[in-house]
Amino acid sequence: MKKNSLFEWVKAHPEDPATKALLLRQLESLATIDDDKLQKRLLKELIQNYVALEKRVDSLLKNTLPATVAEEIKFEDRFLPRTYQCTIMFTDFVEFTSLAETIPLNTLVEMLNLIYTEFDNQINCFKGTKIKTIGDAYMAVFGAPIEYDEHPVWAIRASLDLVRVMEHFNLTAEHPFNIRIGIHTGQVMAGVVGKERMQFDVFGDDVNIAARFESSSAENRINISEKTYSLSKDYFDFEERGSIQLKNKADMRAYYVLGEKH
Repeated sequence: MKKNSLFEWVKAHPEDPATKALLLRQLESLATIDDDKLQKRLLKELIQNYVALEKRVDSLLKNTLPATVAEEIKFEDRFLPRTYQCTIMFTDFVEFTSLAETIPLNTLVEMLNLIYTEFDNQINCFKGTKIKTIGDAYMAVFGAPIEYDEHPVWAIRASLDLVRVMEHFNLTAEHPFNIRIGIHTGQVMAGVVGKERMQFDVFGDDVNIAARFESSSAENRINISEKTYSLSKDYFDFEERGSIQLKNKADMRAYYVLGEKH
């Protein structure tokens, strides 16, 4: 790659501004070297270092952010907040605090890591996006940041699989965990928060409603809102719960998922 074209290549890549400025200064310094062989060798090393840096940045972004979000940040230098119609899922473990008091801390962390790694795999398989874990709470969305139809259906399928994951885990676990799941469909505002440690997150009243459906669920049950039910009723069998009281919210109709229709 010639020096002039390399200048343009570096300028066109929206990596960290400080890194880009340093590379451009190094290129300018190379241009003042009279020894052609030395200049070519140093230029080759600079290109190799830049490519290696770019790969590391790509890997870091994609390990912390959804791939489409990471790509947008890489090429646009930002991810603008936007709204999505999506399905939000929350899970937690019943009586986790009491259970945690009886388990050595290192054992508890190992168990959660094992469970959440499997959760991550299943959420990815069912077209979902993990948002975060907070203690024993796990949050994922379906239909954001990649938009697609039938996200309520995929969210319920994923949730059924998470229940199966826990049933399998409990077969051999010394300390069995009972999961509780809540699902709601609605509008969220999504964006990337943080600078040093970026995180894709979603916000809005419908997120709070989804959390309330989780807390009002029962062990090993999937509790869904009427909105989610109306968009998935042709795919699953349900148990109608009637109106339930949600903390700091008006009463809402709820349904337990029984399984997929055959």
